Amino acid sequence: MRNIIDFIIKHQFLFIFLVLESIAFYFVLNKNEYHNATYQRFAQQINGKIELKKTQIKQYLNLKKINDRLIAENEELKNVIVIYQSSYNISKAIKKDKQYNYYVCRVINNSINKQYNYITLDKGSKHGLKPKMAVISPNGAVGIIEAVSPNYSLVISLLNRNIKVSAKIKKNNYFGSFEWSGTSYKKAFLNEIPLHVDVKKGDTIVTSGFSYIFPEGIPLGIVEDVKISSGTFYDITLNITTDFKSLFYVYVIENNKQEELNELENKIKND
Repeated sequence: MRNIIDFIIKHQFLFIFLVLESIAFYFVLNKNEYHNATYQRFAQQINGKIELKKTQIKQYLNLKKINDRLIAENEELKNVIVIYQSSYNISKAIKKDKQYNYYVCRVINNSINKQYNYITLDKGSKHGLKPKMAVISPNGAVGIIEAVSPNYSLVISLLNRNIKVSAKIKKNNYFGSFEWSGTSYKKAFLNEIPLHVDVKKGDTIVTSGFSYIFPEGIPLGIVEDVKISSGTFYDITLNITTDFKSLFYVYVIENNKQEELNELENKIKND
């Protein structure tokens, strides 16, 4: 306490000066409109900058919540789009059903450097996911759900030697089989395309829709190289459209008519 008193006595003239300056400043601002307006503008600018920084900090801290909300909205919009697409045919008649549902999932594990690669998602059976559902990204096909638990799903990646996908050349609808090269996560092959078919570098390869798993038209790859083999088919190399190294969120597609198709095909096989 004695030290504080000594400090005040030692600097008493400074404190008196500051008090008098504050009083003078107060009278200048309140008695002079020009100075008052100038001070108000300056104070508003400072306050605005402080509020902007506070808002930016809040936005940064809430990025995850904002991102999750946008993903949920995107999922809802995708389902709305599917409703409109499935409810509008050539005769403009309204259909009462929609064939596909979309679920947004986060990738929590992903391998790309093995011969048999898998992906783990953060949703499972309690969220509506089942085996044999297609998995896609905004850029193209990703894989097929192989197994589910209540909270997680295991996806067999397109980067897996055990998976083949029915594919077609987008410009002319000639179909073949999409198969991973087994080496690079960027390369795949399109097999079973006859030599008379028009296929060139730069052509887009998409899902054929012949499988009940993938809808028609999901991008698979872009033709990089076309060679004539010794047989009756081309050797076609593709650049895969999905970047498996940057997968973070994916869409799982539920085919509402899958069970009906399975029952019909099983009936035909058993007859």
